[in-house]
Amino acid sequence: MSAKARLLPVSGCGRKGPACFIVEAGVLRLMLDLGYGPQPGLWPDVGGVGPVDALLLSHGHADHAGGLKLLPAIGNPPLYATDIVARGLPSPVTARPLPLSGSTGVMGLRVTTGRSGHAPGGVWLHLALGDGLLYMGDNSVESALYAHDLPPPAGTLILDASYGDYDVPLAQCQQALAESFSAPQGLLLPVPENGRGPEIALHLLRSGHPLPRIDGRIRSALQRLATSDAACLRPGVAPELSQIAEAAPASGEPGGITLASRADGTAGDAAELLARWENCETPAIVFTGYLPPGTPAERLTLSGRARYLRWNVHPRLSDNAALAKAVGARCVLPAFGDAKYLAAWQRAFAPARVVTTGPVEL
Repeated sequence: MSAKARLLPVSGCGRKGPACFIVEAGVLRLMLDLGYGPQPGLWPDVGGVGPVDALLLSHGHADHAGGLKLLPAIGNPPLYATDIVARGLPSPVTARPLPLSGSTGVMGLRVTTGRSGHAPGGVWLHLALGDGLLYMGDNSVESALYAHDLPPPAGTLILDASYGDYDVPLAQCQQALAESFSAPQGLLLPVPENGRGPEIALHLLRSGHPLPRIDGRIRSALQRLATSDAACLRPGVAPELSQIAEAAPASGEPGGITLASRADGTAGDAAELLARWENCETPAIVFTGYLPPGTPAERLTLSGRARYLRWNVHPRLSDNAALAKAVGARCVLPAFGDAKYLAAWQRAFAPARVVTTGPVEL
């Protein structure tokens, strides 16, 4: 498509917030992701966006796909997602297919996708506009669970800058967690069932720890990953996940390691267990991901009842620098991170131009 094109960030640039981007090419208008959160009550402002021709989802996590109730405000466009993501969409929303890895046409535009290494069915999106627009959504190259495909060249790159200038490798995070794994009175890890939950369970199996206690949501996620969703995994992982799903004990009692969702403790088994154990000395509680303001995760960490030890599920600064260089990006938009890291991003992604606001001509 040779029409003049531009990128308009609606939400997700300059601070932590829901993913939402508009791409315009002539009369064609596409939206990349429509999220909610990760802070409670945070929605993208689509009031002035107007109708769009199609919505493309990078993956199914709420901060990228949790804003679908806003579809009427943008004209109820057709939605595109991988089959794995589409199966998890709320009824009656349906989706047209995107490949996990390959190329397809969306409203006459060639879109290439590849597995992003972050979540079930998650993909990066490459649009054949200008000298290429690459939207990474959320991604990770360190995951032992989810496969990651190398993206093609792109002049404009929207990358996952969730971690700002952080650059600690996952192996070091795992080492820091090792002491907590052996807590004598048990350990509670609130985790997302589609993301860190299965990945930490796999790590525990491979490192010789007893199988963790898991809640029903995590068990179901493991079963799906081992069967219907296995195409998003690294080779050889599915049988290990099936073993965990079949043999891991149920959550609910202290002792050993418990994995329970949701990750921020606002709902699910994690909320119930946190309420039960918050005023007890044991078990230990460790949060491993983002601590949204106003959630139990933030409150318990600030009070000292819980600890925070990160488990990487997003790219480090050096990973993003390598990506920008590999795809030959001339312009980089660091998404989902705070603009206070702008100087570090400019150094890391040079000679590419780094921008945190739009519009951006493609």
